[in-house]
Amino acid sequence: MKARILVCLLLVYVQYTDAIAFTTRCWEILNGKENMFKDGLCKEINQLGNQGWHTLESDDWVYYPQQYVNVSSTALDISVTLVGGCCAPSRYKPTGFLYRDDGSSYKDTGNKIVAISDRPIVQNITIKGWYMQSFVDDGAVNLTLVPTINHPDKQSVFYELIAFDRAMVITYQFFNDQDKLIGNYSSGLLRNSVSIPDITLPRYTRRIVVSIFSSRADPMCFAYIYAGVYIYSPFTTLTKVCAKLATLLQYACLGNFIMIPLIFTIMSYTSDFSFPPPVRFLCRTPANTIHMCIIITLGSFISSQAWHMLNSEAIMFHEWLPRAVRIIEIFLSFFLLAVYFYPVFICYHASYRSRVANIMGAYTILALFTLRVSIELPNYIVIYPQSQGFLVVNLLTITPTIGAYFAVFVYFITRSLTFKPCVLCSVAFLEVQDIEEEYVKRLLYSHTKRKRKARNHDSFLGRLWDFITIDWPQIRATPINLRKLLKQFLRYLFGIDELVRIPFAIKASLTLLIYCLAQLIPLLLNKMIGTGAVVSRHICRWSPYLVQLHYEKDPLSFAIKTYYFMRIVTYIAAFGGGVFCVLFSLGILRRFTKDILKIRKGDYSLFKGKRNNRIDIDDAIRFLGVFIGFGFTGTLYLMLEVSLIGTFITMLIQLDVLREVLLKQLGYGAYFASFFVAIIVQFLQKRVTNLVFIESRTRFMIYHRAPFLHYWYFMMLTSMTKALISYFLRTLKLALRYPMYSLRVDRNAETWSVRNGDAGFTAYSGMILADHEYNNPIALAFIECILDCILRSFQKSPLSKYFIFGDHKRKLCEYHIKSSHNLIKSENLKNNSTKDSIKKTSSDVKEEQTVSSRRARNRWFLAYTLVNNPQVSSRRYKA
Repeated sequence: MKARILVCLLLVYVQYTDAIAFTTRCWEILNGKENMFKDGLCKEINQLGNQGWHTLESDDWVYYPQQYVNVSSTALDISVTLVGGCCAPSRYKPTGFLYRDDGSSYKDTGNKIVAISDRPIVQNITIKGWYMQSFVDDGAVNLTLVPTINHPDKQSVFYELIAFDRAMVITYQFFNDQDKLIGNYSSGLLRNSVSIPDITLPRYTRRIVVSIFSSRADPMCFAYIYAGVYIYSPFTTLTKVCAKLATLLQYACLGNFIMIPLIFTIMSYTSDFSFPPPVRFLCRTPANTIHMCIIITLGSFISSQAWHMLNSEAIMFHEWLPRAVRIIEIFLSFFLLAVYFYPVFICYHASYRSRVANIMGAYTILALFTLRVSIELPNYIVIYPQSQGFLVVNLLTITPTIGAYFAVFVYFITRSLTFKPCVLCSVAFLEVQDIEEEYVKRLLYSHTKRKRKARNHDSFLGRLWDFITIDWPQIRATPINLRKLLKQFLRYLFGIDELVRIPFAIKASLTLLIYCLAQLIPLLLNKMIGTGAVVSRHICRWSPYLVQLHYEKDPLSFAIKTYYFMRIVTYIAAFGGGVFCVLFSLGILRRFTKDILKIRKGDYSLFKGKRNNRIDIDDAIRFLGVFIGFGFTGTLYLMLEVSLIGTFITMLIQLDVLREVLLKQLGYGAYFASFFVAIIVQFLQKRVTNLVFIESRTRFMIYHRAPFLHYWYFMMLTSMTKALISYFLRTLKLALRYPMYSLRVDRNAETWSVRNGDAGFTAYSGMILADHEYNNPIALAFIECILDCILRSFQKSPLSKYFIFGDHKRKLCEYHIKSSHNLIKSENLKNNSTKDSIKKTSSDVKEEQTVSSRRARNRWFLAYTLVNNPQVSSRRYKA
């Protein structure tokens, strides 16, 4: 028994030591990182000239072949590789010593005897490429050496146990482009260490001479040595400048939050300027291009903050937040984003009122863009160029962000240069389509249905005959409007009614979520299969052990093939899962359309308590935040779930032994085999029941009642076989479907007892009830009807100062003044009127058009209906 335990321990130790060497080579191959050392296995010492390893004398360092240790216990014979397969100083060649320790301080320090040979193994490393050389000149490039160290022979193991330590010393010589020595560096004594610290290359280094000194009696035996250079981002001048600039800009954005509202407050007291709101979620808001571009610029910060939060990384406010409030920095980070963008939103909503608002808007969006650049620029210059593919993907995803910032900045600059107070421009800025009025019109008018001939044909030929004789003559040849056809197709695809307005809150939330998911895809790809990412690290770490379950015992081939499959899985999870979640999130448009139509009809079954629900306006406030949070987190979870499923499938493909065991258990096991038999029996049972016992054209009327009861008795327990497995299938389907189902806030599979605790569904309920309360088509149309009935004349109305004639022309811009004059002249010629009667003529024409318009007639019918409503009459009487 003890021998078996010893064998197991030796196997684990050997596999572990071999795995270390393999992991380094595997990581190098999978990540496409070339070893800067020629002959990393040290098998060709002094055979490659100046390009490989060389020593002062040919026999200073030797290659120790692998040795085998045989362990036997009765009939058990196992041969395992334990030592060797590496290069080290020759133990039998006398040399001088670079360092010696006789072990006299062993009692105090625990250091045993060690002596470093003065005969090193040397190789040159050259820095090539303008990109890497420029960062070397910046003093931001590190050199890393990753050795794999074994014992050279069996004697070394006993020496180490008795009286000797193993140690090494690494020295570096640095040369510039003129091959002049510019510096030296020594690692010092590395006693019993299997790792070598990284060093920073001096500026203007072009060539490094690496010399490795090792102990001789118990040497450090190198099975593999990897050398590479990498850019250390915190040392770069670019990162330092961007960090300082980002800190200054964050304080500047906080200053904008105070300065710009203060300026607007002063303007509101000293002029007719009114302080604008940042959002207009309670009223009908036009979702124009610039407004959505501002939403996208906000999303560029949200996606970055959400990703750092999920990865437990430091956010951009981490450095300058006080230590006492860092415990709530996740909450503060999103609140501060709202603070940063508050000036942009109020400047946008005041852009049609003041030139100062446009100037301030251009300044704030420029400050935010510079802040975004200062945060992301080091990643695009230092990190992403390590892989050209990921650099291209990230550049493609950042393009919409740059376009959005540019569009908003151009908008503010253009408005600040061309601004002139104009009431018609203000109306155009806030104007929305009359969707609610058309909805009321559809309610008031009952459209006559076209009489159709009764159709008694159910066969295909009969339907074809009806189409030829009835439908075909009714088809009118009209020109095809592709734009209208495309709109109809999109409405049909997403379940949108053209007479139901989608609230701006949903449009803004969808825009933010789609943008954040587009940014999530490259981030996840870089995290999973980027340089030195999760997939390559774990494959290289576990391949030496998992290959034992594969027919071919070559771990490197196994790792390469597994990495190929996992790349496919990762791309499917990232792109496939991301695109699917985007399309699935758009389903809220269909759901909102159905729910709002039900509520307008008086159906409140969506809410617990129906009309007496506890939803209020506070729930509606949280809609945008929870919509993005649910969608972002749920999409990431779904991507990882798809990755895990793909990993399991990859393991079934690669691990032959595991696959055979599972197939044997699932395919031939009585428990699972009975499940498939039960499915076949159930299918046959249904056919027998329908053919023998159920009457034709019925479902529950039976023949032969007495035999049927005996048949029922014998067959009722057979379904239990399927039920034993169906329970696990139901659980599995729930585990796979519920994460996808839960990323939408408008859907909830929970019971009423726990649904109120769901922040997402509660926020959706509050949003839809708030929209029904403030944007009810009936209420809006009625308010438009009674506006003209206010007991104030038009001259006393606040709108009278915006009239386009007389002394109020200054309230129009040049474009609308010119347009109004052209309109008046055309009406004057049409009616043969004089110039003095232009005002009266235009007023008469306007009044005639208003009286004869369909919209006015619809409003009058609506007003008449509401006035005669008993409930409205009783409330008027009480008032």
